[in-house]
Amino acid sequence: MMRARVIGLGQSAAGDDGVGVAVVHAFREHGPPSGVEIHHLRDPSALAALLDANVPVVIVDAVLGSPSGAVVELTPEDLATRAPLRVSSHGLGITEAIGLARVLNAGADLPVIRIVAVTIARPIGYQDGLSAEVAAAVPRAAERVLQILGVDHA
Repeated sequence: MMRARVIGLGQSAAGDDGVGVAVVHAFREHGPPSGVEIHHLRDPSALAALLDANVPVVIVDAVLGSPSGAVVELTPEDLATRAPLRVSSHGLGITEAIGLARVLNAGADLPVIRIVAVTIARPIGYQDGLSAEVAAAVPRAAERVLQILGVDHA
């Protein structure tokens, strides 16, 4: 039985924007808790289809900010109050994807959603690999996901 979803956003070939992918890979490699479904999405617009179950969702993504490599926990409401600040490096951000899910689910309650974000500088093109600062944040972000799920992984 599924008890939570962890969704990493981003593209590995987009430098630091791939940190969401790196975190869910690290999370998967360390053996996720039983009942936790793991997804990797390249585009936040695909989130709407994964917000249809009544289980908590943890979204992991890059967020534009300084210094690079800080791990930040946010809620959808936090993102909404930060407008017009662009909190995603994608064309459609998490806030818009959650709004789309609300429309598509015809007013049904969405699951509890938490966002674990790693701050990055604005991407300037495609590149492989993460910067040293962002790579160092991957284990901390994966640990934060476990904490949100109520798993003591010490």
